[in-house]
Amino acid sequence: MPGNRAVTDGEQPLGHPLSCIRAERGWTYQDVVDIVARRVGNMSARREKAWRWEHRGVVPDLETQQALATELGVPHALLSSSPWPAWLPVGDRTAARVAWTPQDCVAALDATAGTALHDRRGFVVAGAGSAAAAAQRWLAFAPLSWPRPATVPAAATAPPAPAPLLVAASGPVPLPVSVPVSVPAQRTGPSAVPDAPADPVPPALLAALAALEERVPALRRMEAALGGGPVRAVADAELRLVTDLLAKGPAARPGPAAAELPARRLFAVAGELACLAGRACFDTGHEAAAERYFSAALSAAHAAADRPLGARVLAAMSLQCLSAGRPQEALAVARAARAGLAREAAGDGRASAVAVTSATATAAGEPSGSVRHSSALLMARQARAHAVLGQADVCQRLLAAAGAILTPDARSSADHRADYCAEAAACELALGRPAAADHWLRRTLAALPEGRARDRAGTLVLRAVAALDQGAADRARGLATDAGRAVEGIDSPRVHRALAALWERLHGHPGRHGGGRETPGRDFAMTAL
Repeated sequence: MPGNRAVTDGEQPLGHPLSCIRAERGWTYQDVVDIVARRVGNMSARREKAWRWEHRGVVPDLETQQALATELGVPHALLSSSPWPAWLPVGDRTAARVAWTPQDCVAALDATAGTALHDRRGFVVAGAGSAAAAAQRWLAFAPLSWPRPATVPAAATAPPAPAPLLVAASGPVPLPVSVPVSVPAQRTGPSAVPDAPADPVPPALLAALAALEERVPALRRMEAALGGGPVRAVADAELRLVTDLLAKGPAARPGPAAAELPARRLFAVAGELACLAGRACFDTGHEAAAERYFSAALSAAHAAADRPLGARVLAAMSLQCLSAGRPQEALAVARAARAGLAREAAGDGRASAVAVTSATATAAGEPSGSVRHSSALLMARQARAHAVLGQADVCQRLLAAAGAILTPDARSSADHRADYCAEAAACELALGRPAAADHWLRRTLAALPEGRARDRAGTLVLRAVAALDQGAADRARGLATDAGRAVEGIDSPRVHRALAALWERLHGHPGRHGGGRETPGRDFAMTAL
């Protein structure tokens, strides 16, 4: 498929399955209509028809689809079970497979790092319900039970840090040596594992781990400031490095207990990096690649027995489901994430936790806080899904409950407040209430930390949309101009596309870039933030 080619930052994702088909076979738009015309015989072979199928959402008639299916070797029965364009053969559509053992997780990471980066499919490829199914399985499986070493290496004796929180996400590190790492066999459930004799952990491995863990928050800040474009290749390279370290150990059997401590930390770092790479791909429009990274990240979070990390991965998957027009699935994923955090707060599976370094907590790139804050933000994400479904009452109840947790809490960070306000604004836009949305968007701008330049630009876009929906065209133009200045130097195609659609609407060019609709706030709520 075309995703096997090397991708440069200048290449655009292929936004429609037909564009993938054409890229794979070297077809032009004219080639497509000529193929159909030869088989149908009564079709005028104008290239504009194929262009509209890709860019205008026009669905070709059944006879045309059958002609294309015959050319592509697709059974005609599939056209009814998988309506256009789902039946087009564009590669693996089961991208949400999640591995649940450490050994399988290493294999999944190995199949993702270095290859998902080159997947140019700019649309969700996993079947409807697959993300929700993965979330439910994650929730059903107890965290892996890791053995507690009789003695812990000095570098790993710091007390456990607070659980990482759900906030918006933001070159490889040279290693002195390559050190084999033992990957434990799967142990599920809360049963205690006897202490095992500790073998010394090579200092070089601990130093490399600390360096990798320290890189994650820096990459998050870079993504928040510059957008996903500059970060996705870097995160993928770091993930490849961590995966190689994990793969060098005998994954089929547990090793000495002290060596399993860095193995667990490596899984946690792999999960953080895969989630970051997925968010960066989502920001750049590489939807299929994002799915692959999120799947690997959820697997790594389970292998690391890190429920808060798994919940953050599911939060990102929920947002992608919303963007793909799957609000029911987004709701199910967010609910599963909250349920997992509730079990974490209740202490389910914590008896197996081993001591970690303070750098491991820092690797999450989150400010200090509690699982309660993470759950509140997931509650706000659920509210957004209800808003898209038009369920205003449920949406408002969830927003109020989340706000009651986050707003009065002195430990709630500026990131948390900004994320909550952004979710509330998206809810109001989706419900068609632009004045209320603008109130929350102003609060979002006030709370956003200076380093989150990409989100600031997206918020300005949404303020312009809210102004336009209220009939304030002059104010909308001024805000759009501010957004244009704010987005300079930021490589976030998601925000750039939203700004382009806004300008098209402002200048009265319906149909281009998806703009021109009377009430676009609902769609903008899923794109700019």
